[in-house]
Amino acid sequence: MSRDVAIQADNVGKCYQIYAQPLDRLKQSFWRTRRRLYREFWALRGATFTIRKGETVGVIGSNGSGKSTLLQIICGTLTPTEGELRVSGQVAALLELGAGFNPEFTGRENVYLSSAIMGISRSAVDARYEQIAAFADIGSFIDQPVKTYSSGMYVRLAFAVAINVSPDILVVDEALAVGDARFQQKCMARIRAFCRTGTVLFVSHDTGAVVELCSRAVWVESGRIRMDGPPKYVVEKYLQFMYEGDSGPAEFVAGGGQDAPEGFPPCGFVPVDAGVRQFGDHRVTIEAVRLVSQGARNGVAYSGQPCEIGVALHAHGDIARPIVGFIVKDRLGRDILGDNTDLIRTGLPALSAGQRYVVTFQLDAWPNIVEGEYALTVAIADGVLADHRQCHFLYDALIFKSVPVRIPGAILSIPSTKVGFFQEGKGRAPQFPG
Repeated sequence: MSRDVAIQADNVGKCYQIYAQPLDRLKQSFWRTRRRLYREFWALRGATFTIRKGETVGVIGSNGSGKSTLLQIICGTLTPTEGELRVSGQVAALLELGAGFNPEFTGRENVYLSSAIMGISRSAVDARYEQIAAFADIGSFIDQPVKTYSSGMYVRLAFAVAINVSPDILVVDEALAVGDARFQQKCMARIRAFCRTGTVLFVSHDTGAVVELCSRAVWVESGRIRMDGPPKYVVEKYLQFMYEGDSGPAEFVAGGGQDAPEGFPPCGFVPVDAGVRQFGDHRVTIEAVRLVSQGARNGVAYSGQPCEIGVALHAHGDIARPIVGFIVKDRLGRDILGDNTDLIRTGLPALSAGQRYVVTFQLDAWPNIVEGEYALTVAIADGVLADHRQCHFLYDALIFKSVPVRIPGAILSIPSTKVGFFQEGKGRAPQFPG
C-alpha cells in the first residue's frame, strides 16, 4: 500500500447467515456443509475504494444500506467475509458513544479504560487527561460512577475521550448531534479542525453537513458502492434516488396546446436549459425562471432591496395540491436560504392539465449575503411537505451574483441593523417596547 494511502479496500464484503428459527442454528452445526438451513444476507459486497491521508470522505445512503457495516469493518469490530481491507494509522471511532464504558467505574476510570481499548498507553492518557476532562466539562462528576450520569453527561465524556486521543483516522457515524447546543458547536469545531490535518470518514443523513465538511462523498446503497465523487454531485444524485428510485422520470403526453401561447412565459424569464440537472415525474414541468432585483433581471441580487423569484410552469396532468419552492445555494452547494408555498402556508389552487402558470415569491429585502456567485434551485411537487411526490426538481436553474451592502460577519446578516449606545449618567437610557 502506498505511503500516502490511509484506507484501501479491495472487493470487501460482509455476509450474515439468517436462520428461520434458533433451532436451525444448532442443526446447522451438525449438518455443516451437507445441508444449508440458512439464507445469506450480504450487508456489504464488492466495496473497492482508496482513501488517501488527509481526505475527508462523507458516506451517505438510506437506512440499512450498509454504511455502518462498512465503518465497523474499517474500525476492526467486524471481520469481512470476503475481500481485503488495509488501514494505515491509528483509528478513533465514534460509532457508538460510550462503547466500552463500565457503568460501575467513575468517569476518570472509564477515560483510561476506553483509551486502553483504543490502544492508547496509560502514559499517553496521563498527558491528555486534563484536556479530555476540560473538553467534557462535567466538573466533579468525573469522579462519580458513570451510572449516575445523565445521558448528556455520558455522551460528553464519551465524545471527549474519542476526539482527544490524537488518531490518524477519525471515523464518525451519526455521532455529531450530542449534548446541548453549545457542546454540539464545540464538537463540530473540533471535527472541522481535525479535517484540516487528519483523515476523516464521516457518515451522516445530513447531506448539507456532508457537502460542507467533506472533500469527497461515497454513496452506499443495498450493500454496494453506487457512486464515489464530488460531494455536491453525489448528494444530488442520492436525493434524486430517494425521491424517485431507479424508475427514472415517467413518460407523459402533454395535454392541450403543444406550443407555449404567445406572451408566455412573461418578459424576463429565462428558459430552462436542457442540460440542467433535474428529476421528477414530469406531470408538471418548469419551463422558465426569473430573478428580479432593483430592476436587474437574473444576473444580480442586491442586498437590502426587494427581490422577486418567479417560476413558469406547464401542467401536463392534473395536480391537486401543488407545492412550489426555491433554494439558494452557494458555490459549495450549501443551502443558504429557501422557502416553499407549504412552509409559507399559502395553498395554491389545483393545476389543470394543458394549462400554464406563473408562481412568484416576493421578498421584502434580499439578505446581506457574502459577495459571490449563487445558484437558484427550484421545484414543484404534489402533496404536502411531509408526504409529496416531486414533479420537477431543477438543480442550479439560474446562476447569479449577490452584492452585499456591507461585509457580513458570517454567511449572511440582516441588511439594515441599527446599533444603540448608552453611557450611564449621560442622557436618557434607550426605551424598549414592552
